[in-house]
Amino acid sequence: MGRPATGQTKVMGFRPPKPLRDEFEAIAAAEERSPSDALVEAMHDWVKKKRRENADRLEFSNAEPHER
Repeated sequence: MGRPATGQTKVMGFRPPKPLRDEFEAIAAAEERSPSDALVEAMHDWVKKKRRENADRLEFSNAEPHER
């Protein structure tokens, strides 16, 4: 199962739609991973994606008008 409780990290709770949850849990089980570990990986991937998107937007907004 996931990491032992250490009191060092905040617990998050949410209610995903049942079909998504069922598929997610099945995939995690098939890969012998805890749902918690799989969600942490998904969160890391999402944050990286958003950083790239924001960096692209920032570069565009800082460009000279003729470079747009």
